Amino acid sequence: MSLRKLLFACLVVLGMSGCMDSHGEPASELELGVSEAEATATRIYATEASLELSFETMGTFETRNGVRSLILKATANRYLKRVFSFVPDDAFGTANIISERRFEVVLPVGHELNTVLSGLPLFITVETFTGTPTNYTAKIEVYPRFFDFRGTNAVWIDEKVDPVYVRNGADVLVYRGRADVSAEALTVTAPDGAPAVAAVDADSYRLDWSYSTVEKAMDPTTLPLTFTVYQGGQATEQKTARLVPRVTVLELTTGDAYETWPTPSCELAVFNCYHSQPPGTTDFAACGTYRQVSRCSYTSDICQVVPRVPLTLTSVDASSLETARVTWNIGSNNGAWHHLETIAAYVTPQCTQSPVTLQGVFNQLNWPWYQDFPTFSEGIATNRAGLSQSLLLTSNYYGDGAALLAAIDAYAGGGEVQAWLATQEVPCHNCHEFNQFAVLYYPATRKVVVLRGYTGYDS
Repeated sequence: MSLRKLLFACLVVLGMSGCMDSHGEPASELELGVSEAEATATRIYATEASLELSFETMGTFETRNGVRSLILKATANRYLKRVFSFVPDDAFGTANIISERRFEVVLPVGHELNTVLSGLPLFITVETFTGTPTNYTAKIEVYPRFFDFRGTNAVWIDEKVDPVYVRNGADVLVYRGRADVSAEALTVTAPDGAPAVAAVDADSYRLDWSYSTVEKAMDPTTLPLTFTVYQGGQATEQKTARLVPRVTVLELTTGDAYETWPTPSCELAVFNCYHSQPPGTTDFAACGTYRQVSRCSYTSDICQVVPRVPLTLTSVDASSLETARVTWNIGSNNGAWHHLETIAAYVTPQCTQSPVTLQGVFNQLNWPWYQDFPTFSEGIATNRAGLSQSLLLTSNYYGDGAALLAAIDAYAGGGEVQAWLATQEVPCHNCHEFNQFAVLYYPATRKVVVLRGYTGYDS
């Protein structure tokens, strides 16, 4: 063979191998491209007893019986007898056996697909002919995920597009992604299903989809979204990525699905975040996922979230009040003097066995450094209007109590305050000196602020 023919033959072989995968099969169009995703496995696995089950992580869209649907395909290591898909207390989607060891789950677009994409797990009953035992339940979770990133490295696209709770009229579900780039502007375009893009800070952008637009962005899975960077009013760089439905969680059990995977209740951290947002807040993404926040949006009673406990006081940091305390102490002289000890602060439990009262708070305090300390009845129980009776909390010749109270209000959250005030005269040669006490309880924030000091003057 001549050298020319030999080179030509080599080129032909190399050209053919470029169109084949390592097994000699045509390369799949869906798997082309370089992915920057954390997890780009094409299958996800779970094993329980004698069953090994795997799902193709990426779903595809097909029209079944005239209905556009997401198709998820799975493989078992046992011969399949029966499969059935459901969510808690309701049949959901359709599971079909398609060969001896393979089955599919069909989720019609619309309500059923949106429900699963928004974070509700899908359960699949799997019965096998062989193995011990023969009855299993699988749990899967499916979310939109980016992959197949191509183009400039200047744009970083987060793999995740997660459901979050955002009030927009009657709709409270948004699918949110993120892209980072230092640019004057960023646009995201698609044949259909482009997100709303908003700058978060100098180099981060929020990508928001409604359900209908995120569905269009994923179907078909072969069409990418285009990210265009603008500098100086001109498009300078681009990157593309495909958004696809991915199975991100797969678990198996031989037990009762509802006992193995109980529906979560409202979580304390999410409850606190949701109910601490300012009035008029519409975006609660910082508090958790869509379903986590949804569960907490239906209750305003903390005692439905945490158990009732006896009243106790837990010490909290009050160092931010130190400047106000030191300022109040300024101005003593030989004829009149005053001093305020380090301010102590506490917080009551979120849910107590009995309603919290001012006297109950007082009874939890310890005053070991004072002899003959006044009892609760020897002081004055009052509200915000009655704070004018305290030398510690009003402006007078001792100190600027009004400024001190303003600092305490800012620290404790302001609003309603319940107060116990007391003055106790102590022995003083040729002078008069008084211990001054104030216990302030802020019900809205459950904070307790304790003031201890003294005032005095020459006879």
